[in-house]
Amino acid sequence: MDLQQINIKVFATENSSINYTNFIKVFNRWMEEDDSDDYLNYADYSHVDAGPGVLLILKQANYSIDNAYHQPGFLYNRKHAMEGDNAEKIRHALTEVLSKCEQLEASAELEDDVHFDGADILLMINNRHIAPNTPETAESIQAALTPVLQQMYGDDDFTVARTSEDARERFAVRISANSDKPISELLSNLGN
Repeated sequence: MDLQQINIKVFATENSSINYTNFIKVFNRWMEEDDSDDYLNYADYSHVDAGPGVLLILKQANYSIDNAYHQPGFLYNRKHAMEGDNAEKIRHALTEVLSKCEQLEASAELEDDVHFDGADILLMINNRHIAPNTPETAESIQAALTPVLQQMYGDDDFTVARTSEDARERFAVRISANSDKPISELLSNLGN
């Protein structure tokens, strides 16, 4: 299985206060500061109940402050193909989303109101053809995911559970860790 279109959502902490207007300010700053042409635009879906919130559109990926199922978090949606084995792709996606979470937590525009819980993560494969929602897919992805999570969480316990067994749903797993490591430490662990 050649994993592509990996999506990862890092959930916001319960005490976070999501202000979509402030995220628009951050996304506008990111577009202005970047010297590449990768950033395209943003879309404001904050009016949609339990929807995608505010979406930053790039050529290779999208970022959003997602509120699906009324569970806010930062979502990384890789659109284009990545090279490497599945573990490398998962590691890259986790590094990408966690580094953006760290940047968001430090953003003055968010007024220290938003924090992310690196111990509560959703991983989805946004392609039913590549990764049908089956036990076989779960087994294959688990084999690539487990060593990456062991590296990221170190000695902390974690669990990985499918969110649904319905074949009509995208393949997704919820990662829960018994960890209070900050995002910066998780990133550092992934880099080692």
